[in-house]
Amino acid sequence: MSLFNFTRSSNGAGTVEEVKTEKVLTLHGIASEPVTRTATPEVPEHVFVEASKSKPAKTSPEQPQARAANDIHTLYQYLEQNLEKRGYEDALINPDTSYMEENVLYINNDLQLLIARVKMYYTGYLRTIDFHIDSRSRSGMLETVDELVTFKKTVEQEMKEVETIGNDADTGKGLCQNLVLGYKKGFRNGFAAITYNAIFGRRPNP
Repeated sequence: MSLFNFTRSSNGAGTVEEVKTEKVLTLHGIASEPVTRTATPEVPEHVFVEASKSKPAKTSPEQPQARAANDIHTLYQYLEQNLEKRGYEDALINPDTSYMEENVLYINNDLQLLIARVKMYYTGYLRTIDFHIDSRSRSGMLETVDELVTFKKTVEQEMKEVETIGNDADTGKGLCQNLVLGYKKGFRNGFAAITYNAIFGRRPNP
């Protein structure tokens, strides 16, 4: 070992790995000068800890939620609304009869759109029932077929009720008329509240 190498090791300037390498090379007469070997950088412990953690188990994808059926009950819920409060608040925002008629048009259009959706629902539902009746009949499942036929009659009855409501919506009669009447009543009450506040609210106390 050269004096230069001994000085480096005694001063702690070189690593243990460097000293060992230089000893071997010097013994075989290969290296006349010290060979420098870069020490492996120290890796933080948290790297290994993270790597040793097991991967979280893949959760199965959520099943898509079934779309709510646009059946006759959905239509009844819409028709059972009391729009009097809505009309009252609209009158306070814009006390104009043209604004009232415009909102009445929106109400009727929303109702027509809902009726169209319900009709489409029943059309597809009845088609599905017919398919099951046909396939189960060919399989000889007579009891199931009888249940499907009975159930189909109930669905057809609901479909006829939807058609009746649709006709009433076209003529502004029946249950559909209650929506418009309630809204107009509330709008007129809002008119009256504005007038009362503008006239009687400013009257000086006797």
